[in-house]
Amino acid sequence: MARRDWYCEDILSGALDVNKVWEDERVLAFHHPRPVAEIHVVVPKAHVPSLLDPAALDGALLSSMVLAVQRTARGLGLDEVGFTVRTHAAAPGVTPHMHWHVTGPGIPED
Repeated sequence: MARRDWYCEDILSGALDVNKVWEDERVLAFHHPRPVAEIHVVVPKAHVPSLLDPAALDGALLSSMVLAVQRTARGLGLDEVGFTVRTHAAAPGVTPHMHWHVTGPGIPED
């Protein structure tokens, strides 16, 4: 049985309101309200099970993901101080779909 990420599903469906940082027809970037650390998440609007999944190789999707990271970093001033992008590959015990975290310097990733 496939695990579901209720949190992201609620955000993408509009059932849960979040502070959106960037959005286009393919991806959504938003501020993650928990944990307290400044984590911003970039997630495809269409389910991509994993960074290792063939769907992750879609050039248009990857371009949108990178654009969302750029806009998020610039919007938060992280382009001036540096930032980290971390992806989850949907391994056991990890969120069951592809998403990227954008974090600033000195900010815990978890």
